[in-house]
Amino acid sequence: CNRPPPPPTPPPTIPSGQTLRVATFADYFETRTLPSFESKTGNRVEVEVFQSNESLLANLDSRRFDVVFLSGYAIEPLISTGRIAKMPRERVPNLAQVPLDFRNPPYDPSLSHCVPYIWWVVGFAYLPPRTGHVAEPSSLDALFAETGPEVAWLDDMRATLGMALRRLGKSANTRDPAEIAAAKNLLLRAVPCGIELIDDPSDLQLHGRLSVSMAWSNDVFALTRKVPQVRFLLPKEGTLLYVDFACVMQTAKQPEIGFAFLDHLLEPAISADIANTRMLPTVSEGGRKMLDTEARWLWGTLESLRGHSGSYEPMRDVGDATPLFEKAWQDVKDGIAKEKARRAALPQAPPEKKPVSAPIKGKKWVNPLGL
Repeated sequence: CNRPPPPPTPPPTIPSGQTLRVATFADYFETRTLPSFESKTGNRVEVEVFQSNESLLANLDSRRFDVVFLSGYAIEPLISTGRIAKMPRERVPNLAQVPLDFRNPPYDPSLSHCVPYIWWVVGFAYLPPRTGHVAEPSSLDALFAETGPEVAWLDDMRATLGMALRRLGKSANTRDPAEIAAAKNLLLRAVPCGIELIDDPSDLQLHGRLSVSMAWSNDVFALTRKVPQVRFLLPKEGTLLYVDFACVMQTAKQPEIGFAFLDHLLEPAISADIANTRMLPTVSEGGRKMLDTEARWLWGTLESLRGHSGSYEPMRDVGDATPLFEKAWQDVKDGIAKEKARRAALPQAPPEKKPVSAPIKGKKWVNPLGL
């Protein structure tokens, strides 16, 4: 009992003067995230940005990355086939910052390979008042109606097909060919109202083209900072929960630097900066305590979902059903292209002539949205 405690284990040394190659998505870091890591370690970070999980996966074999960011359903088969390096936990001490909700995903028990980075859900972006959807939508019928006001869907195969499956009362992770075909047909019937496949609804909504869109929660909360009237709403049929992970590839040239980078992302101050500036709900308990008021809204969404059984569904890999999803998605995109071509071929009506009235002296018109 009188024996002195052993000296603390020194932090592992990592190489310097090297380049870490990272594959990620747009707007994933705060402006100081990468420079602070480069300054701390003496290494350079080279980032390549991809639009979707599918486009990133398509480039994994042709390009050698050290660290990749992928959603859980996309990382699942990479772990099972041994393409993700096992994580030495002593090299990522900030793993202790991960909340309990995210510590034990079914495809990576005890976080043996990857660090959860951010999470989000899919729902409605609603901007009142606009013609068409004058009331807040509560059902996915607003997105997948055959007639009615125009809407936009996400340019993401699993998200849009997944929400169509939820509308049909099916799992977004189904492998049943008949259910996938039914979701495709639901979308094809709704194509006349689905004017765009988008990544972010901001431009379409702010320019008055539509009032309702399918959207990622973090994009809507970011837009709310500029336009407080915008609201993020969850459909009664439930939503899809995405968790993105940061992982070191088995083929990484700089694995030690890669694990140091994962640890860097979980540092509370770094995590909080990313969440506060990018409105991304980063998965760090210490960082969560440092969030500003607006960024706390993000976690409020998850808290509300926890209290309702079946209100959300984590995304999973669909294995050998992936080609069925890909074929269905291509059919939907072809249907949208045909609808656009049909509209373009219609005769254009001449612009409506409006009577010119004299200005009212002493009054100035003000746009309530400041646009």
